[in-house]
Amino acid sequence: MSINRKDFNFGFSFVEIIIVLAIISSLSTIVVLSFSKVGGVQSLEKTTISVISILNEAKSMAISSKDYSDYGVRIENNKLISFKGNYGNENKIYSIPNLVEISDISIGGVSNNDILFKKVSGSTNATGTITISVVDNPTVNNSIKISTTGLIEKI
Repeated sequence: MSINRKDFNFGFSFVEIIIVLAIISSLSTIVVLSFSKVGGVQSLEKTTISVISILNEAKSMAISSKDYSDYGVRIENNKLISFKGNYGNENKIYSIPNLVEISDISIGGVSNNDILFKKVSGSTNATGTITISVVDNPTVNNSIKISTTGLIEKI
C-alpha cells in the first residue's frame, strides 16, 4: 500500500485565507463607517432639539416674568449661554457635542448673537436662523428659525 499525495491534499491554501481576510476587513470597514455616520445624524437631531429647548426655556422664563426680568441666550459656535437680564447675570452654559457644530448664525437686530426675550410678551428683536451641522459632513444640517414674535421652530 503506497501513500498517494492526493490523499492528503485538503485544507485551505494561503491565497484562500488572504481572500477571506480581505472580505472580512472590507465588510467591517463598511459597517464602522455606517455607524459613525448614524452617530453624527443622531447627535445633530439631539442637539437641534436641545437648542430649541434652551431657547424655549428662556422665552418661557421671560413670559412668566420670573424676577420681573428679560431672559436671553447667547449663541456661540460650540456652546449656548442662557442668561437673565443682561449677559453676565446668572449664566448657564450648555456645550455642543463634538460631532456637531453651530455652522451659521444669521440673526439680525442683535449684537454678540444675543437673543433676548422680552418679559410678558416673549417677543424678540432677534430674527433669523441658526444652522447646526455635522462636523464631518457639513451638508447634513438642521436650521432653527426665530421670529419677532418669539416663535422658535425647526425648518
